[in-house]
Amino acid sequence: MALPLGNVRSARALCPGSAGEVIQGIIEGREVLVSLTIDRFSEMEVFLGGEGEGTERLWKSKKALELALKHFGGEHLRGRVAFRRRRSLPEGKGFASSTADIAALLGALAKLLGRTIRGEEIAQIALSIEPTDGTFFQNWCLFDHLHGETFFSLPAPRFLGVVVVEPPEEVETLSVDRERLRRHFERFARETEDAFRLLERGLEEGDLTLVGKAATLSSALMEEHRKSKIFPFLAQAVQEIGALGVSRAHTGSAFGVLFDLRRVHLREALRRVAEVLTGEEVVLWTAQAIGGGVRVVEE
Repeated sequence: MALPLGNVRSARALCPGSAGEVIQGIIEGREVLVSLTIDRFSEMEVFLGGEGEGTERLWKSKKALELALKHFGGEHLRGRVAFRRRRSLPEGKGFASSTADIAALLGALAKLLGRTIRGEEIAQIALSIEPTDGTFFQNWCLFDHLHGETFFSLPAPRFLGVVVVEPPEEVETLSVDRERLRRHFERFARETEDAFRLLERGLEEGDLTLVGKAATLSSALMEEHRKSKIFPFLAQAVQEIGALGVSRAHTGSAFGVLFDLRRVHLREALRRVAEVLTGEEVVLWTAQAIGGGVRVVEE
């Protein structure tokens, strides 16, 4: 029997991106991460009929649409449902842009079809395309981004501001040498577990200093795998500029400088980071850490 449509002809949804990861590596033998989810979003619209987005550039979203229609039993709607991206994140830098696109698309499609979709379902669809992030879960979580399993749910921090450092370099997720990265993570599994314990305690106790330490430790471990011109400047300047620490995109090029918004306003934080990176070819912008999850836009 054909899947009945919902009572709408179009639907929109948002999913946040991330400023890289607070931590990523091997914990208890599993490759996991905790996304640093921020208040910058991808927004997708799906609709019946009409011209949609050019899908050559957004082939991952197109594939997700096909898989989701099959998942919902709506394969008869192929060719009738189109999509367009209304808001985007920078691509190829480590901001979970593809994950946010896919999750927002799936949330909008579920709305269009009068259905619901859980984070675990989004994870499995996204993972059939490429390794994903945990930004579509409402809470922060320790997430196996290769198999779609969550192990711990963590409270999103309050008052955590981020000055995002966006270098020009792009990294395609599918081009990452996963075997080499895995070997690196295995070398530093104990240190990654130490970082997670700091993060877990910091989030549970609301201690942003521990969150910053965890992020910096994980970022420094990644520096052993892929050197960055930017990270040493930021790590050395943390105390001088009143920052909590430095996060990074472990399979991207971006960094985040973390601040306690109760002590430093984001405008001032931006000025301080810009001063540290004077002369560097980077784009700086600000964000605030939030909880994740797909947000359906109610018309």
